[in-house]
Amino acid sequence: MKIRQMILKLILICFTIATSSAQDIQPIHLAKIDSLQNLVESHPQNDQEKVRLLNEYARSCFHSLEHKQGFITTREARLLSEQLNFKGGEIMYYLTLSEYFGSGDLANYYRKQAEWLSKTPDQQLGKYYVSLQNKDYNLGNDWEHLKRKSTDLLHYFENLDDKEIQASILSNIGYFNYRIGNFEEALHNQEKAITLYKDLGQTYPAFQTSSDKMYSLKSLEQEDDIKKLETELVEFITQNKNESTYGLITAAMANGYSGSGRYGLAIEYYLKSISIFEQNGDVSMLADTYENIGTAYRNIVMYDKAAVIYEKLITLLKQQNDTDNIFDIYSQASFSNYYIKNYDKAREYMALSLQVANEQIKEYYLARQYSLEGQILKDGKQYSAAIPYLQKALASYMELGKKNGNPFMAMYTAECYQQMGDYKKALEHALLGLQMEKETNLPRTKVESEISLMLSEIYEKLGQNDKAFQYLKRYEEIRAENDKLDAANRLADAEINDILEKSQRKIDVAEQENLLADQANKVQKIWIFSITGALLSALLLSFILFRNNKNKQKANKILSKQKEEIQTTLKKLEATQSQLIQSEKMASLGELTAGIAHEIQNPLNFVNNFSEVSNELIDEMNEEIEKGEFEEAKDIAKDIKQNLEKINHHGKRADAIVKSMLQHSRSSNGTKEPTDINALTDEYLRLAYHGLRAKDKSFNAKMETNFDENLEKVQVIAQDIGRVILNLITNGFYAVDEKKKSGIKNYDPTVSVSTKQLKDQIIITVKDNGNGIPKQILDKIYQPFFTTKPTGQGTGLGLSMSYDIVVAHGGELKVETKEGEGTLFTINLKNND
Repeated sequence: MKIRQMILKLILICFTIATSSAQDIQPIHLAKIDSLQNLVESHPQNDQEKVRLLNEYARSCFHSLEHKQGFITTREARLLSEQLNFKGGEIMYYLTLSEYFGSGDLANYYRKQAEWLSKTPDQQLGKYYVSLQNKDYNLGNDWEHLKRKSTDLLHYFENLDDKEIQASILSNIGYFNYRIGNFEEALHNQEKAITLYKDLGQTYPAFQTSSDKMYSLKSLEQEDDIKKLETELVEFITQNKNESTYGLITAAMANGYSGSGRYGLAIEYYLKSISIFEQNGDVSMLADTYENIGTAYRNIVMYDKAAVIYEKLITLLKQQNDTDNIFDIYSQASFSNYYIKNYDKAREYMALSLQVANEQIKEYYLARQYSLEGQILKDGKQYSAAIPYLQKALASYMELGKKNGNPFMAMYTAECYQQMGDYKKALEHALLGLQMEKETNLPRTKVESEISLMLSEIYEKLGQNDKAFQYLKRYEEIRAENDKLDAANRLADAEINDILEKSQRKIDVAEQENLLADQANKVQKIWIFSITGALLSALLLSFILFRNNKNKQKANKILSKQKEEIQTTLKKLEATQSQLIQSEKMASLGELTAGIAHEIQNPLNFVNNFSEVSNELIDEMNEEIEKGEFEEAKDIAKDIKQNLEKINHHGKRADAIVKSMLQHSRSSNGTKEPTDINALTDEYLRLAYHGLRAKDKSFNAKMETNFDENLEKVQVIAQDIGRVILNLITNGFYAVDEKKKSGIKNYDPTVSVSTKQLKDQIIITVKDNGNGIPKQILDKIYQPFFTTKPTGQGTGLGLSMSYDIVVAHGGELKVETKEGEGTLFTINLKNND
């Protein structure tokens, strides 16, 4: 009831600050439609000017969501331009199609089509392109209504057998169904659109709609189909790098990964797109990609990188005099600077965003300014001053229908009351935030985890321990779900990278085969001219070989005798070596046995303890049943169930330890292949960093690389050497993070990775500026199961496995350390295979 009253109060506040602007927009469009319709009808000739008027009329219809009339007019304009053989009509046709989609990837594609066509030597094309101004429109949020209108529109054009317009309509119907939640229908619409685009030979729209199809499959939890489709898309990208739309395709793939929360791969594809757009000078797409990669950086809490990207984007938009988008970027840059504690810059950018001309958008930015100021005051522990700003932000978001901001404002307000010791008000706002999150399209765990932990603390202060435990348990469940999702995403990313490598290898093999075929033709010609000389040389060689053969027979007798002596000696050496290896194995077995016993003892103790307690509880439960106290018996049964779950958990812990030991003892049967160590090292540096960031959002460290550009490829088992590099880098990140947590001032956690080519070997180094390794344990770091990490955070097998792998490659793994200053690990691999 209290939460409902709070919502009513906020609604009243909304009415006091509301402004109206939307009512003035529709009549303007209607007036323009009427005037353009009159111009079209009064134009007497079917000429180029009529094509232009028809396209303008169609674009205005799309502005006002009059899609049927818009497409009828678009088709009429297209047919007339084809009849006139008017190339400028094709440019206008693509611009008109882009107006139908309004914004997004397909809209960008059709604008690009028009732009590419306008760059021909025919000056008239440029003239017609410039004369049509690009306008965006908002589809609104009445998806059911839009779906019904578009379905009727589809039936109309199915009768006309116009595949391109059908495909465009189907793409939007799929989007409407997805927003409604009709995922099966959305999937059906997308598959039909893809088929039509392929029939039309339109590569990019087919690819983009396939990317959208992944969202529907994900909502339907069809994981196998997702993997199959993703594999097809990745292979398509790899095999079509020369397509004119390659930059758009990689950007679309990046958007797909970003939308599904796989930000590591998203950033990788965004960077590829940025490189392409910088090379071809595509400023509009470069700006879009800057904005998208900035969002991806923010989602993985890399606000420093996001702030740098937004600075570049703002500079670019200023150069282009883009007054439509720059205000939104000011707003985004403001919060990126806030999260890195650059409060003055954050306030400066937020103030600039408020210079936007559109009053409704200005109201939204004003709400964000309230939010920003409230959070800055909250960070400064000025809680009572922060609350009014947060309340104003919440009221504005509710008035504007921006539901995604509501739970955050309620949560921040609850945090202020909690810090002030007003736990009742903190409880009200925390519960309000939890309720509001259910009305958003945010991932369900985004705010719920933080509020659940907060509610646990509040209920504990209020003495309601049952509820405190309930929300603490929910918090732990969300963390477990996130960890599981992160693991699944990392596995999927690894699979995709593997597919990329295989596809690239296929391309390389095909290119190599073509090169070899060309070389074979050249060699065949040379062979024809050389064969006569070769035959003459063979006669001369035969004589020389006959003479040398007699000398070799004498030498072979001597060599045979020496060979027998060497084989006898070799057998003796092998026997001695086998004895030494067996002795070494027995010594290692003793260390492994002790380590395993130590690691498994802890979970076994838990299992034994909980088993004994459960036996006692069963006796108590039987006594309560005999007394007829069935409620007490049920409570005891719940306790027994919890104990059994804990026994199961610690049993799995013991199982994980045994599996780790088995992995350590398993020898790799992989084959050595020429491997680019620079690429391998860079890949595992990135994987290690993003993996730790996914587990701990507060983790941050500086990464430095110094790769030798002249490094030759080395014959190694890439999977095994990659495991070594990943382990050393992960240990380095752990060391600098532990030192950072000690609170040392002006400490900059840094992990450096370098490679170097020597005469017959390569050197890989991993260096950190952590606390270093104490001298008294330095000799033990390669022993199995030896670890300095807290219980449950490490098995002690990482360095031991790394050492075994490097030695198996005929290399060396060395360590240099200085307490308080850091550690340097060096991998020395021979390069003479």
